[in-house]
Amino acid sequence: MTTARDKPPGLAAVLGPVLDETAAELGPFPTCDPGSTSRIRGAHAGTEPVAELTLRLQDMLTGALTRAWPEVPVITQGQHHALEALPDDCVLLAPPSGISPSGDGRADFAVTACRIRAGFPVEGIVDLPSYDVRVAVDRGMLSVTGDTDRLPRFPRGTVLTCPHHLDLARRLLPGRPIAGVPTASMKLVLVALRRAQTAACLPTSGCGTAPWDYTGAALAVHSMGGKAVASDGSNLAHSRPRTHAGWLATHTLHTAADLAPLMQAASPPSSAGAASSLPPSSTQDCE
Repeated sequence: MTTARDKPPGLAAVLGPVLDETAAELGPFPTCDPGSTSRIRGAHAGTEPVAELTLRLQDMLTGALTRAWPEVPVITQGQHHALEALPDDCVLLAPPSGISPSGDGRADFAVTACRIRAGFPVEGIVDLPSYDVRVAVDRGMLSVTGDTDRLPRFPRGTVLTCPHHLDLARRLLPGRPIAGVPTASMKLVLVALRRAQTAACLPTSGCGTAPWDYTGAALAVHSMGGKAVASDGSNLAHSRPRTHAGWLATHTLHTAADLAPLMQAASPPSSAGAASSLPPSSTQDCE
C-alpha cells in the first residue's frame, strides 16, 4: 500500500529549493560578463556561446533531479545531439534561457522543466527569477508563487512573438499590436496568466522551438483554459514533445481563426515535415 509519505516528490518539490538558490544568484536584473562564456554544442549553428553561470546552474538543477529520480534521464539542450529521440520517461530541462551573454541585462529569461511519463508531459515548472514569479503545473492543476502584477501586461489583442519575427508578424496582421518577447516559455506563461492574449512562434524556414523550451509552459496555458497548438495542429500540452517549426497560444479561443495567417503565410513549403523529435543542427532555436 502506498501512503502519502511514500509518494515520490513532485517536480516542484524537487526543484523548488534549487530554483530559490539560482534566483538568488541571478539577481533581479542580471548582466552577464561577456568574457565569462563557454561554447557548447547547441541547437543551431553547431556551437553557441553560453554564460558560465548558466552552465553552473544547469549542473545544480540536473544534480537535484538526479538525486530525486536517479533512474530518470535529464535531457537538456546540450545533450540533444547524442539522441535520436526523447526517452518515454525523462525530465526536459532548460536552464536560464533568454540570458544574453553580451551583458545587456535582459529580464525576460526563464528556467523551465517538464516531467515526461509514458511519452507525454505530466508536470511542468517555469521560473521567472527577474520577476520573482514561479508557475508549476501538476496533472492539470496550476499553482503560482509570487506577485503576477510584477509581470508585464500587454494591451488586449497584442500578439507576442520572437523579436526577429516582428516585421513579418506586422505584415501578416496589419493593424494588430505586436510585441517581441524572446523566450518561448515566458511568452506562453504570459498567455497562461492572462498578461497577454496571444503568443506565437512563426513557422519560418530554419526556425524551430525545442521541446525543453515549451513543454512545461504549454501545460500552464492548457491548465488555465487556453490552448497552445503547433503549426501542424498538434496540442503542445497533450502530444509527444518534439521540435516544432511554429506554434500559436491564446486564452481567447474564438480569436484563433483571426490569427491563422501567422501559421499559414509564414510556413515553409512543408511545415508539418519540419517537426522532428529533436532539433537538427541547422535549425535556429526560437527560445
